[in-house]
Amino acid sequence: MSTAKKFFFKGVAYSPTPIGLYPFQSELMDSNQPIWSRDLALMRAAGINSIRVYNIPAPPNDTNLSIVSFLNAAWNNGNDPIYLLMDMSFSGNALTNASQTASIAQQFHDLDQKYAQYPAVMGVAIGNELEIATPSAYGNPAWWTGFNAVAKAAKQGFIDGGAPDKIVTTSEEDNIPAIVVSGESNGAAIDAWGLNIYRGRTFTNLFSELQADTTKPVLITEYGTSSAYHPGTGSTYSYTPTPTGSGSCTMGSGATSVTDVAELPAAGNPNIAGLVDYLANNETLLYTQFTSTGTVSGGFAFEWTDEWWKAGINNPSIHDGDVNPVPYVPGCNIDNGWYGLNSVAQNPGGGPDVLTARPTLQALSQLWQSQSF
Repeated sequence: MSTAKKFFFKGVAYSPTPIGLYPFQSELMDSNQPIWSRDLALMRAAGINSIRVYNIPAPPNDTNLSIVSFLNAAWNNGNDPIYLLMDMSFSGNALTNASQTASIAQQFHDLDQKYAQYPAVMGVAIGNELEIATPSAYGNPAWWTGFNAVAKAAKQGFIDGGAPDKIVTTSEEDNIPAIVVSGESNGAAIDAWGLNIYRGRTFTNLFSELQADTTKPVLITEYGTSSAYHPGTGSTYSYTPTPTGSGSCTMGSGATSVTDVAELPAAGNPNIAGLVDYLANNETLLYTQFTSTGTVSGGFAFEWTDEWWKAGINNPSIHDGDVNPVPYVPGCNIDNGWYGLNSVAQNPGGGPDVLTARPTLQALSQLWQSQSF
């Protein structure tokens, strides 16, 4: 019989796609060891205890894509292990198609059965933001029937692999009424809710919503914001540096473009201090809720490194931005390719891209290393 233990996720989302490439089938495969072995050491030093990834191929489509070496390195013989939340990409549209659902369910079962016995595996999430492709799915009981078939198969995979206590969760967008409430009423066959939350420095009323709508554990499977801004807009950012203080932009009227993008500077307005405050307050609130109410069990900062492939002109060799203003984040714009706790630059020697830690990593590391449970 296993003994349950409380666990606080001090995590990061991990998708270390090299500059100039699009995401791999599996970034944890053996051939990518020069990147992940370096990153595991840096994560361990930062106090990170968990990572989540987005696509691990299942048998029989995983030839030469095994993650066994990674899992052994992450476990590290039980010395400061880094746990993995697996996932496998698929479109939410498939869950109303019986044959596609059956195929996806089998893949999740086989993935979990294959890796169940590895102690670094914490569990699996059922897809990522499935509602983007199916925005009306959550009011459809047939969609939940398909979802539950996949979730139950994922759980059975862990059971058949001899590790029934591994968790099955989600990684869904921030729509509590449509997702959590609907999922609860349709018997969502998961152990915990996983939610990607981008609500500013305080998470607004997230915790009271969750307390009202579910008794399941909750993971914040993504939180964070961009380290970039658009100088041409003239937008500025201000915030109140208290746990409940809000941050907001005064949106400028200047023109901008995908090429009008730069790293938040050390001085001026906006600047990197606002971003450090934003992420540090997010993490502090997660830990406070964990220790005081148990509403959430921590989360995964999005993300370990920038992803150039998300650049605005869709060229993975150019670090452009987006034109997508948001009035409550330090850079006043989304800029999806700039969320990293580390920036990346091409290595002139031809090896893995060079990482440069941003002040946000240092701030979160100080918090992670001070948090006990």
